[in-house]
Amino acid sequence: MAITVGPGITIGQGLTIGELPYTIVYDLDAANYSAVPVNGTLDATGTYTLTVANAGASISWQSANGGVFRKSSSLGTDVIFGGPNYVTGQNYTVFMAYKRIATSDGRLLNTQSEATADWLLGLYNGHPNAFYPNSAVNLPSSGADLLWRFNWGTLNVSTGVGQLYTATSAQPTGTAFSVTNAGFRGFNQLRMFSRAAATEVQTADIGFVKVYNSVLTLTDIQGLYNQYKARFGY
Repeated sequence: MAITVGPGITIGQGLTIGELPYTIVYDLDAANYSAVPVNGTLDATGTYTLTVANAGASISWQSANGGVFRKSSSLGTDVIFGGPNYVTGQNYTVFMAYKRIATSDGRLLNTQSEATADWLLGLYNGHPNAFYPNSAVNLPSSGADLLWRFNWGTLNVSTGVGQLYTATSAQPTGTAFSVTNAGFRGFNQLRMFSRAAATEVQTADIGFVKVYNSVLTLTDIQGLYNQYKARFGY
């Protein structure tokens, strides 16, 4: 039985207090903010500067599900972006919790600099479980819904293996997609709700975007699912 002893600390999943099998390097979690859309200039790790534009007030902070960033209209100039440059030479995992709002369908989580590599995760034209690390892993053309979803996109740069794990009401038991391609790349900062050109706007709730500097294992991912599932009603 897993026992939670404090925020983010659970015993019973092969972990001990103060130890995690992975390192988070970028953490944009709406639970850490209370303003519209954020009340600080750094992500929760205190490492990366956030750029926030919200002149049209189409992004808001909502208290639901412990805190979410909500994009309510197709205005593309309102945006949040920041984070590392992992275009080359870096293994990573990106973990996001999101729920589609059907007002406008486009790209939910995109790279800020598409000039170095094209990258996206989450919703693509309103359809969930997309992952595109500069070459197709999964670009769904159906299945739009209004469920809370978890997506983990991973890349091993030495092997060129890109993997996608997905979950709603049950933890992942394996990869949803796994493809090898020498052209796979990472991202140069992460942009929520649209492309850098302010096009392909996606309306949605995002609970968090978390980046790890390693390829998480299935056991790691299951541990994260069990840590966050109750926050999103599972």
